[in-house]
Amino acid sequence: MTTFKIESRIHGNLNGEKFELVGGGVGEEGRLEIEMKTKDKPLAFSPFLLSHCMGYGFYHFASFPKGTKNIYLHAATNGGYTNTRKEIYEDGGILEVNFRYTYEFNKIIGDVECIGHGFPSQSPIFKDTIVKSCPTVDLMLPMSGNIIASSYARAFQLKDGSFYTAEVKNNIDFKNPIHESFSKSGPMFTHRRVEETHTKENLAMVEYQQVFNSAPRDM
Repeated sequence: MTTFKIESRIHGNLNGEKFELVGGGVGEEGRLEIEMKTKDKPLAFSPFLLSHCMGYGFYHFASFPKGTKNIYLHAATNGGYTNTRKEIYEDGGILEVNFRYTYEFNKIIGDVECIGHGFPSQSPIFKDTIVKSCPTVDLMLPMSGNIIASSYARAFQLKDGSFYTAEVKNNIDFKNPIHESFSKSGPMFTHRRVEETHTKENLAMVEYQQVFNSAPRDM
């Protein structure tokens, strides 16, 4: 796969407080690196909450099984795609995310809107107790010629060794039909793991992602 540049803007509000980050990086098959900075002020919540918007939104850099086309890069030259996500957290907080993409010659530009509400004041995202995001396995179901529904459990490890969790659902809408090598394969899975170096002003992450329809190879 060719290496692509990434440009990203993440913006929105959480419990009514606005935030905005800008940045970018590079991506290639199976791996991406991205760094982002807050534009005006430090985040009022844990930066780890945005890891899955920094990386998990750029599906273009997943590796696919032999014989299956990278459907996201295929879409980049066939009308593109959008992704709508809803994350429901165990303490009642909800994060709704909309991903939009534009494409230049060797650049993928993401505009990510995040709206969070209902997070209690004692939520781990306000107490600086999150230390990392745990790996995930995303179940991907082709629903029609143009739509994939996906879902996974999200978990953060906390300083005391416990976990903070959410159920996540995505609706990935392609402008034109998904490449037939995927649509005819039935359910598939995406394994993702991230390495994070975050502060409330500077966020950095490396992500590894692999699509599979059998046991994944070591990552």
